[in-house]
Amino acid sequence: MTPDVTWDLSDLYRGVDDPEIPSDLDTLEVRAGQFAETYRGRVGALSPEEFGVVLTEYEGILHDAQFPGAYAELNFAADTLPAANGALLQMVQERSVAVAQHLIFFELETIAIPDEPFAHLLTDPSVAALRHYLEQTRAARPHRLSEAEERILLEKSTTGRDAFSRLFDESIAVATFKMTVAGGEVVELSESEILSKLSDPERAVRRAAAEGLTAGLRERARLFTFITNTLAYDKSVDDRLAHFATPEAARHLSDEVESDTVQTMLDACVAHFDTVARYYRLKREILGLETLYHYDRYAPILPDEAEVAWEDAAATVLDAYTAFTPDMGAMAARFFDERWVDAQARAGKRGGAFCAGIVPDWHPYVLVNFLGKKRDVMTLAHELGHGVHDLLASEQRFLQYHPSLAAAETASVFGEMLTFNALLAKTAAPKEKLSLLTGKIEDIFATVFRQTAMYRFEQDVHSARRAQGELTTEQVNAFWQQNVQAMFGDSVQMEEGHEVWWMYIPHFIHTPFYVYAYAFGQLLVMALYARYQRDGAAFVPHYLDILRTGGAKRPAQIMADAGIDINARDFWEGGLQTIDALITQAEEIWGEIK
Repeated sequence: MTPDVTWDLSDLYRGVDDPEIPSDLDTLEVRAGQFAETYRGRVGALSPEEFGVVLTEYEGILHDAQFPGAYAELNFAADTLPAANGALLQMVQERSVAVAQHLIFFELETIAIPDEPFAHLLTDPSVAALRHYLEQTRAARPHRLSEAEERILLEKSTTGRDAFSRLFDESIAVATFKMTVAGGEVVELSESEILSKLSDPERAVRRAAAEGLTAGLRERARLFTFITNTLAYDKSVDDRLAHFATPEAARHLSDEVESDTVQTMLDACVAHFDTVARYYRLKREILGLETLYHYDRYAPILPDEAEVAWEDAAATVLDAYTAFTPDMGAMAARFFDERWVDAQARAGKRGGAFCAGIVPDWHPYVLVNFLGKKRDVMTLAHELGHGVHDLLASEQRFLQYHPSLAAAETASVFGEMLTFNALLAKTAAPKEKLSLLTGKIEDIFATVFRQTAMYRFEQDVHSARRAQGELTTEQVNAFWQQNVQAMFGDSVQMEEGHEVWWMYIPHFIHTPFYVYAYAFGQLLVMALYARYQRDGAAFVPHYLDILRTGGAKRPAQIMADAGIDINARDFWEGGLQTIDALITQAEEIWGEIK
């Protein structure tokens, strides 16, 4: 069941052949060139008032530069098949690099200003308003290169990591997976379609889907292994040149979070892997199976679970958001009313889901692949949470608009919790309540524990690539299998075939070491949601203030303002114990049923 719901990108540009796209890029390159010609070599000598003017001009160029790239990327994500869409994306990337090269000097000269003169610059109100952006920029000072070196790296990125990322996207978007269905017929499915079959109530269907997914990935193993090796090596070169000590250090700096904080959270998650095993032993009993295999993980508790219509899914999420606060419900409704959502699953469309915020004075766009599953409702709630976050953060300046990735999952996961608890409150029958609860537990596992396992997989791959050279498919497979199996213990058996399932996950390609942010966000939300349950309506304005902050503060400071210390192991333990409590609740309901 897939709805005929597509987004409208015409408010950005009229189409791939819109002459405004190259015209805007021409204008941007002229503006950037004039900016460099006027201010290169002078930044350190500017007065606070002059620096404020220059900073605002710099911000304005970057702001306007977002639109051609956003259109090209969104258009390509919606349909990777037409050659014109790929050609536009490549052209815009190349032209955007040309614009960015003119601007590199400004950040480099800004971070070179000594501390005392820099503090003097902050006496100007327009400069002080962007204090956080400037401080975060200066925090990267030990890792920046000369302007000439930075320009070379930037220009080569279009034929390096960006090119390999696009190759992955195109390859997985057009990939079809053969699956044998009842009667022996072989059908071809997209990635999104075959992944949805892994939650089919029939075990034979799940097994056939797993076999089809495995076979399709194995056919592309050489390509995906090469892409992974190349990007891992490319990252190692960047890290070496920029003096990052570990493969994940650059991500943590970019996300404005301390590596020790991330490791504290990960250690707590690993220590609770037995929580996962405990749940899946329960699920094995509920399903009446002697052994759970990797393709049984998402088997529904209720075999006759009805498909969810798109209209019902949208109404469910909007009702949950509105019950929290009508303001948030009204913001979420705009995505449907003004065609900011693309929900139709179709050939050539990028798999998965995302929300793209562009600039503060423009609306975000949401992409999902809706197939009528309950999980799709939660995915919609998740991405609309990002969208509401972007709308609330529109009060911020562009340079402080996007929240750090460490804080970016807060609103999305909170939106899921609102939707889940609204559904749970309306469900009376014990079996239906158990089905809903187990589905949520599995979603939380996917967000916390699976992402932890995936992060550890990335650590193994990048470390081995640096120590051993190019890795074989079998080596990467082994890292995947052992890390995922460690999460499940003896509760689920990762059969042959599962070892290649790392290949379809785009995060490893586009944003290395980002996956920890899902666990980070989920556990943060556990704490925030507990506070909401305690304080009720009084909590709402505090929560909205957190989202309005956007990227104007470090995540630790945003949470400290809410009374949360993310550096403390006890904080993460509290969130993990809340997950344990959900499993206890599921065990109690199952005890009543049986």
